[in-house]
Amino acid sequence: MRGFLVIVYGLVTIGLVSSSLGARLPKGLTSSELDTLIHILGTGNVTKVMRSAEAYPQFPGIKLSLETTLVPSANLNTLGNSSASLPILIPSPRLTLTKGLGMNFEAAINFSTPELLQTIATLGVLAKWTLLNESDTFASSAIFGSYTRLNGFNNTFTGNDFEVGFLSSKDFVRLKPYLGMGLILASATVAKSISPIAQSGTALTPHLFLGAEIELPMTIALQLDFTDWLPSGSFSLGYRF
Repeated sequence: MRGFLVIVYGLVTIGLVSSSLGARLPKGLTSSELDTLIHILGTGNVTKVMRSAEAYPQFPGIKLSLETTLVPSANLNTLGNSSASLPILIPSPRLTLTKGLGMNFEAAINFSTPELLQTIATLGVLAKWTLLNESDTFASSAIFGSYTRLNGFNNTFTGNDFEVGFLSSKDFVRLKPYLGMGLILASATVAKSISPIAQSGTALTPHLFLGAEIELPMTIALQLDFTDWLPSGSFSLGYRF
């Protein structure tokens, strides 16, 4: 079963990577179109929780996972001079390490390399603190904060994401659904060829999300996100120690 899941994840990831080869951003964007670009790519690639509100124990308390975020390109191909070449779903695969720190704290780091594909690469960190444990109340609740550094499309897009938020989850042993909300501050800079009028901008966006962890021989996590009702999604396959 474990080997089958790895093969399926690998085939899906290879397919997504293949569809993004040669991806490029539109050129000749106006200031308002640049804001749209930052909103879709910046907020869509923020570091995702991908976890229930529970914290891993301090020892060993480690999960290593392969994660892929999929951001719909929406109307990006029609912006500017319509020179963009973006897949319907823009993939961003990354490797994530999650660690329990004790005292209900948990931290995660994710990273990917821009050499892997020509879309968005990330370097992100997330810290989470469980306020309420399910052993004491109906559901677990936690607060979190994250930072994500973005770089992609042959260095024509770089950005920073900051988010603070709250989530709750319920533990049904093998299934752990969760939901939450946050506030994202995204900023980005693009090459002058992409936007000759303005090369940088920011977006402050509410973020709603829901997801689930499925505890099998390997841990599957699925998450659906909405930023100003624009959807994106992520899935991961990991192993918990």
